[in-house]
Amino acid sequence: MTQSNHQCRQCNTSFIMNDRDRSFYAKMQVPEPTLCPECRLQRRLAWRMEWTLYSRKSDLSGCDMLSIFPSETPYTVYHHEDWYGSKWNALDYGRDFDFSRPFFQQMDELLHATPLLGHVVMNLQNCEYVNQTGWSKNCYFTIEADHNEDTLYGYRVFFNKNCIDCLEVFRCERCYECTDCEDCFYVFFSQLCKQCRDSSLLFDCRGCADCFGCVGLRKKQYCIFNEQLTKEEYESRIRSFSFCNPEHSSLARTHFDQLKMKHPRKYFTGEQNDNVSGNYINECKDCLNCFGMTNSRDCRYCDLSRECKDCMDFFAFGDNVERAYEIEIAGSNVHNVRFCVDCWEGSFDLTYCIQCCLSTGHCFGCVGLKRQEYCILNKQYSKEEYEQLMPKIIEHMMSTGEWGEFFPMNIAPYSYNETAAQEYFPLSEEEIRSRKLGFQKHLPFTMGKETVANEDIPWNIEEVPDSICNEVLACEVTGRNYRITKQELLMYRAMKLPIPRVHYYERHQKRMSLRNPRKLWKRECMKCKSGIETSYAPERPEIVYCESCYLKEVY
Repeated sequence: MTQSNHQCRQCNTSFIMNDRDRSFYAKMQVPEPTLCPECRLQRRLAWRMEWTLYSRKSDLSGCDMLSIFPSETPYTVYHHEDWYGSKWNALDYGRDFDFSRPFFQQMDELLHATPLLGHVVMNLQNCEYVNQTGWSKNCYFTIEADHNEDTLYGYRVFFNKNCIDCLEVFRCERCYECTDCEDCFYVFFSQLCKQCRDSSLLFDCRGCADCFGCVGLRKKQYCIFNEQLTKEEYESRIRSFSFCNPEHSSLARTHFDQLKMKHPRKYFTGEQNDNVSGNYINECKDCLNCFGMTNSRDCRYCDLSRECKDCMDFFAFGDNVERAYEIEIAGSNVHNVRFCVDCWEGSFDLTYCIQCCLSTGHCFGCVGLKRQEYCILNKQYSKEEYEQLMPKIIEHMMSTGEWGEFFPMNIAPYSYNETAAQEYFPLSEEEIRSRKLGFQKHLPFTMGKETVANEDIPWNIEEVPDSICNEVLACEVTGRNYRITKQELLMYRAMKLPIPRVHYYERHQKRMSLRNPRKLWKRECMKCKSGIETSYAPERPEIVYCESCYLKEVY
């Protein structure tokens, strides 16, 4: 396969393009990119809001809501029930294309004029305080999450029930502080586990039950720190332990972390793959430089998505998506989309569209459309008029250097430090301002408003009164204020777990730090010396094996 080096016009680093890439660009009828994959990702993420949420009112009904837009934003913002409703029509904001001006300038004006969705949600029941969430019931602060019930403070959690503080968890029930776990029941403080139950402090365990502080076990029961016990011995030791005792928790975690460092890690997290590279990939084929992909085919530079086919530079969602390029969020039966933000539910043949959904198709440069076809800048055309005008606009964009580029970061409706870009590609205030990007000084959190001191909150959950739900707490790490909801308190009581002393976003950040970075290094297996490409940097202390050596170790 022929490869060629290109230089990124933003960071000046070189990146490789091959025949397969060029074939995809030709199929999508777009020019070759001028930015490297990392800079392209940063640009898309500047259009993605996750955890930065504000309390405000809907500009249509005046109802209170949680929103990705602060009340002082210059944009018109609707509550999701208002936005999906029939009291307004995005076509009312349509306008003619002006060939004397750049396209992105006109798109910015349309974005300021057209009502935007306060937060990206759909098909919810009693889930007011969520974002990037769908098909869920009784959830609270779930982000990028679908098909959950009674689940709190989760990021990328799917098909779960009664779970709290979880990250990348699938089909689990009654789990707490779990990361990268699947099909688990009543599992706490665990990572990289599948089909485990009634256990705590597990790492890389499969099919285990009634285990505590264990690493790398397969189909074991009644083990503590990898020591096999009888049922009676196990129950006797566990009976004397409580997560509501800080000393117990500290000693157990120290021993558990020491045991983890002795356990070899597989160079790559994923199973049932064919010709893939990246990390956290499962049931995929021909997916290269991808991270967090499931059941996908023929994808490159894609992240956090499922059931995608023939996609490139795609970030988040999926669920039967085909032929997508330079996308920030698209999903649920979407195909043939280019340079789009937040488009879902059966949409197709979209180019440079934002928040267009519900079977919207054949549209170019539109915002907020639902069930529309053949529109440009929100103006309705006939099929023939659309097909004559769109090539002329593309030709105009070629002359301005805009065609083939994703929306610029400086017209995104969010400040850079509010977005996911700041989490993946952090910049200082000075750097943000020097690049003429928005900077939000007043992020939506408070400090110094607490009504109860942490030392006055009982560690024993049985001693915590119902009145804790009326109090304001302060994070032990950042000082940020937060509250405990009634639903949350009942779940802690049922799980016999203490009230958290740390703000929910800080807890999320700690779970994120447990996962490997979105970067690959070439190094050797530490047992057989074969070459591997892994997200474990060479200077890290973990023992890293190739797949063959790892499987021999754990089976």
